[in-house]
Amino acid sequence: MSFQWNTILAPEEVVQRDFTISLQYRNIVVGFILIAGIVVFFQSFYIGIVIVLLGGLYWLYLSNAKHYAFTDKRVVLVDSFFGKSVVSIDYKQITDIEVYQSAMDQLGGWGTLVINTAGTHVPEVRISFLANVDAVKQQLDEIRDKKG
Repeated sequence: MSFQWNTILAPEEVVQRDFTISLQYRNIVVGFILIAGIVVFFQSFYIGIVIVLLGGLYWLYLSNAKHYAFTDKRVVLVDSFFGKSVVSIDYKQITDIEVYQSAMDQLGGWGTLVINTAGTHVPEVRISFLANVDAVKQQLDEIRDKKG
């Protein structure tokens, strides 16, 4: 499911890259939840069903709630599941970009991108569970260098 960026962006603004939480991360987490639900199902029918349903709801949340984009003007982060939260960071406000990957993150192929800013109400933005986080950082660096 693709996010409708035209509802957030300015009329002349162009998305250069959009992304969301890693599909592999979503599948692994929900797989563990479903396995736990099936195991519990044999002990307690109702609790097993509840765990499986919550796992499905969590998968829907991870699939549909988090949307990120690099545009030709800014970084846009949207959280929209029940309600909507939009954070926008102009490229000239970014002071530093960091990547964090634990051993488990490296095995899974995802990581956390941390964007430090100056002059905003959000001094640090963490975008977790991104696939190919090094490539995402590299593209953000390239776009930011062109704007600087």
